Amino acid sequence: MKKFWLLSVLMFCFAMLFGQDIDSLFTVFENNRGEVAYKAAVAIDETIGREPNFTVDTDKDEIKLKILRTMILYYFNHNDFQHVVQYSEIGIEHYDKIGDLFNEAGCLMTLANAYQRLGQLDKAIECYNRCSELMDEIGGEMAAVNKRYVMNNIAEIHLAMNEYDVAEEIYGKCIEMLGEVDVEDTASMLDLATYYQNLAEVHIALNKDDAVSYAEQSLELSRKYLDTPHKVINRLMTLSKAYGNIGKTKESERLLDEALQLAEEYDETYLQAVIHLQKGEYSQAITMAKENHYDELLQEALKDAYLYERNRNPKLALDYYEQSMAMKDSVFNETQQQLIRDYQVKYATQEKEHALALEQEKSKRNRLYIIVLSIVVLLLIVITLIWIRLAKIRKTRNDELTHLNQTKDRLLSIVSHDVKTPVGAICTVLNNMTSNYENISDTDRKASLIMMHSSVEALYSRIMTIMQWVMGELANSEIKRIQFSISELVDECIKTQETSITMKSLKVNNEVPKYIMGNDDINVVRLVIQNLLGNAVKFSYPNGEITIKAEHNCDRAWISVSDNGMGISEAKLEKIFNYMTSSEKGTGGETGTGIGLFVSKQFIDKIGGKIAIESKKGIGTTVSFSIHCKMLER
Repeated sequence: MKKFWLLSVLMFCFAMLFGQDIDSLFTVFENNRGEVAYKAAVAIDETIGREPNFTVDTDKDEIKLKILRTMILYYFNHNDFQHVVQYSEIGIEHYDKIGDLFNEAGCLMTLANAYQRLGQLDKAIECYNRCSELMDEIGGEMAAVNKRYVMNNIAEIHLAMNEYDVAEEIYGKCIEMLGEVDVEDTASMLDLATYYQNLAEVHIALNKDDAVSYAEQSLELSRKYLDTPHKVINRLMTLSKAYGNIGKTKESERLLDEALQLAEEYDETYLQAVIHLQKGEYSQAITMAKENHYDELLQEALKDAYLYERNRNPKLALDYYEQSMAMKDSVFNETQQQLIRDYQVKYATQEKEHALALEQEKSKRNRLYIIVLSIVVLLLIVITLIWIRLAKIRKTRNDELTHLNQTKDRLLSIVSHDVKTPVGAICTVLNNMTSNYENISDTDRKASLIMMHSSVEALYSRIMTIMQWVMGELANSEIKRIQFSISELVDECIKTQETSITMKSLKVNNEVPKYIMGNDDINVVRLVIQNLLGNAVKFSYPNGEITIKAEHNCDRAWISVSDNGMGISEAKLEKIFNYMTSSEKGTGGETGTGIGLFVSKQFIDKIGGKIAIESKKGIGTTVSFSIHCKMLER
């Protein structure tokens, strides 16, 4: 077991040194677990040029599926379909074991495509059929769409094998499965265009006149639903062939010219070469295929050019034939060279493994030192991070305790000073009235009752403000948005403070438009308006004027309360929303808790609004806040 582990490490080290050998890396991954397997998987992704999307803690089976997908895509993009087959089969076996039908079907489709590219068409059809069976088992709309794609690929193989009747039948089934298509369903309409084109290709091969009809419908749908330029060009080429079959030479040439113009415009060099070949412009097709290394197309172009020139220009035909043979020899030689390179790699691998085995014992102690040192450094880092974390927690808790102490002190201060004053006034008046009731005139009694009423209102206002503040400190109440009339709510708030307004002979203007409706928590809005209106009344001079407005801005309403009272100094204005700000006396000697604006800001923040204040000493104050709103038709 120890020798096997050592061999695995050696293989991994070699694979790291020679990262291009992805197969060796995968072998190391398969034969190991833990750190060795993880590093092999990372090396595979890095070799391919992709960022690993897993960590050392990811389950090995999950890592395996991720790197398999990466390797399959890599080999597919590099046209190495033998490797695509090899790793797709591993993926299929694994997905079958864990019961992941959808990804198993995806691997089968990739495997079938690889067999198709390798010319092993029987195996390709077998894989497509297995994929189709899995789609039936999965069920659902997406599986039905994928099954149509599978059947379309099977039909393409039969078309390539000149089995036109089978291809025609399968394309017909694809259209039948698609069913009646909604004209608004762009994806399905473009699928229908593909099936019409494929049927047109079949009917062109069978020399059927209705090939033109299918090709015309295909092109019309592609243009109407803004298909990709690549597909539009293909549709034009198919319709050109269909017109050529029925003798409409001019129309056929016009369509090929249009297709060539589009291919040049969108730099579709492969299609340009195909169009030149279809137009019989062999030299241009051969040149473009050579320049862009389109080997299969080049072979086809050389073959067609040879057949075309065989009776017209035997010398040129011979040149095309020799180029074709040379190309086949080149492909054969490249295959042989690849085999030689593979053997050289294997030999080099064995040599490197032997050298690494000799170095292994020498470097073992150094690696052990590095590991121990790394563990010590890691422990120090962990201890440091824990210490920093504990320090942050300690600071947060200290801040919370400081805030709670400040809140407690502020609450005691408010209760002892601001609540005690109106309660004392009420007790004094009641004591005077009860002990000397008969000797008090009606006028004095009325004045005493008015004083008591004013003290009770002040006491109620302060208690409500303290409750609001405590609620704001807790900040756990739920926001309930409803639609309501802002103007009517303002009238309601004005009415609750009617006594104070009358005593100061103030004029309060409600200029809120009827068509601006609030769409927020009405209790929060009521609380804020009452606080702002109370402040405006408190700091307004007798015979002063208070104006309440609302303006609409997008989905927000800005409500403002303005007065022409005593105003606020700049120094006071900077910390006006701080809950520790002390309250000044009003113009009539009124006192307060000093937390009204702080509570208002807390609740406005809670409903996602904003609050702002503008004031000048001796001129007046305007406080504005925003809420959600809806507009009525005027």
